[in-house]
Amino acid sequence: MKMKTRSVFAVLRVALPACVLMVSLLSCSFFGIPNYELTVTVRDGVNGSPESGVHLYKDLTAVEYAYTPADYRYTVEVIYEGAQMSASGSFTVYTNVALEARLVDIRDVWTITLYDSSSNKLIDADVTFSGTTMLGGTFSDSRGLDGTWDGTSNAFTMTYSNWESYILTGYLFNMSGLWSNGDAGGTWSATRK
Repeated sequence: MKMKTRSVFAVLRVALPACVLMVSLLSCSFFGIPNYELTVTVRDGVNGSPESGVHLYKDLTAVEYAYTPADYRYTVEVIYEGAQMSASGSFTVYTNVALEARLVDIRDVWTITLYDSSSNKLIDADVTFSGTTMLGGTFSDSRGLDGTWDGTSNAFTMTYSNWESYILTGYLFNMSGLWSNGDAGGTWSATRK
């Protein structure tokens, strides 16, 4: 049987484009487990890990994180892809993501809602919190009432100076808790405006 022979140029004309295509596909990470970037920002006053910077993780890697305030009187929150998370925990990487560890600062305008003991909505008010530090200061609400607030070590207390004996207590981290006015009481929650 007689075999056909081909010229080297004819073989290269067919094989070279195929090799170039294969090398291009292999370099594009279409094959194998992909790497994703975790961009971490750790703000002043916060210690922990992972540290600030860009970290590479394989797809579906469980990442542990833990942050603490440099001064125990402050409260740390972690913002992961725009959502508030506790100061320690874990998450699974499956895309490029961003994480920020920072101190909780409520100095802003919040809408506070009070509920009675049966969870019926009683009052909505916009409250402006101010102060020289993140640990406490004064507030005023949209009804013309005011008072003082304290958020040391995540224990939140808001005391009205001109609205009977209303006191709101709870947690700085999630801005919710209990309210009381003498023998009356219920729950409250707040959202940043």
